[in-house]
Amino acid sequence: MTCCGCQRSGKTDRLPHGWKRHQESVYCDHCWQERYILRSVVLPVVEPVGEVWQALRDVLRQSWAQATAAANWMMTKLYARDVRRNGEGKMPRMARVYLYPEVRRRFPDLASQTVVSLENSVQAAYRAARYEVVWVASASLPSYRYPVPLPVHNQSWEPMLTQERPVVRVRLGQRWWVLRLKGGPRFRRQTEAHRQMVSGRAIRGELALYRVRAHEGKLADRPNGDQTVKYAIMCKMVAWFPREHRLEIPQEKSALQVRTAKDMLLVALNPKGEVLWRYHGDHLRRRVAEHRKRLQSFADDQKAEQRPHPSFADRRTAAVVKYRNRMRSGIQEIAAQLAGYAQRGRFMGIEYDDSITHFCPEFQFLALREQIRAKCEALGLEFRHSGQMISHPGNAYSGPPVGPARTTADTLADLATRGRL
Repeated sequence: MTCCGCQRSGKTDRLPHGWKRHQESVYCDHCWQERYILRSVVLPVVEPVGEVWQALRDVLRQSWAQATAAANWMMTKLYARDVRRNGEGKMPRMARVYLYPEVRRRFPDLASQTVVSLENSVQAAYRAARYEVVWVASASLPSYRYPVPLPVHNQSWEPMLTQERPVVRVRLGQRWWVLRLKGGPRFRRQTEAHRQMVSGRAIRGELALYRVRAHEGKLADRPNGDQTVKYAIMCKMVAWFPREHRLEIPQEKSALQVRTAKDMLLVALNPKGEVLWRYHGDHLRRRVAEHRKRLQSFADDQKAEQRPHPSFADRRTAAVVKYRNRMRSGIQEIAAQLAGYAQRGRFMGIEYDDSITHFCPEFQFLALREQIRAKCEALGLEFRHSGQMISHPGNAYSGPPVGPARTTADTLADLATRGRL
């Protein structure tokens, strides 16, 4: 087994872990990562072509129910067949558990590829929580709620274009379905990625069908708990996309230093400490404060007469979903703007430090960091994280809000000098 890129040989005759085979060529993990990047494309389902919505909903409802039951059953079986602590000082390695034959007998309507995907994801989730559940008993066994997204193998679906509109042909149950997806200017990026999968430039992977909560109109115009909850069916397509060619960077260019600050969300500086780019993000802090106040109002109104299910439970759930969607959209927008600026400026990458969280302690700084990392990988930029988040209000240093790059050690030294540590 020899890589066609770097001519590195594998240690075994089988395909090593992380290596990929595309057409007639074999790539090692390093060469494959240099050529392709793994991305997911999510588009709402508009309608089933040639069928009624009720038929598709019935098939998905049955598939989601079986996938949820199978995931919970496998989780309990993994726990039942694991070791129990009996005075040992170190937790032993988890023995290999093969549940595929039993799952196939218990849930025969699930496709074989779906069972394999569910077993891999469930085993990964159990291994991640195994120490807290089995050894120290500090957490409960993870459980799955309906509906668990239905995974579809890459051989059981194909992307198509019908009158320049994105369409997928997917196998659900015992038959094939053709689903028309939403397009238009709003989904320009997703539609272009779908075209790459149709043309074969992108190597398609797994598809998943799930649902998200949706509603029409403003939240304030909705009645008090007597509305019907609406859901939208989403189609997530995972594929390996070819990396963009990186522009030639002048030798004098270095990484863009990005820091969180006291009076703004992000500030970008050059190696001399000069401010090049700012993002204040005052609207994010305002949304966080409004959401905190709204949840506190709901908590105050939930008296003994409103338990266990208050009349405003649906409005509270809708408010939480709306807040999450807003924050996720804001984080994606900030990461795209920052990565785009670094690319236009021909910087080698981004050196990111989010040790100061005083601007908005409740903001999702970890999600922002990972989104910036993903955007940099998609554009071929380097990403280095040099900060350690400190959520204590005293982490805001007394100097100017922007300036030369500061390390975590400098921040801790300032805190110790002022008696904060």
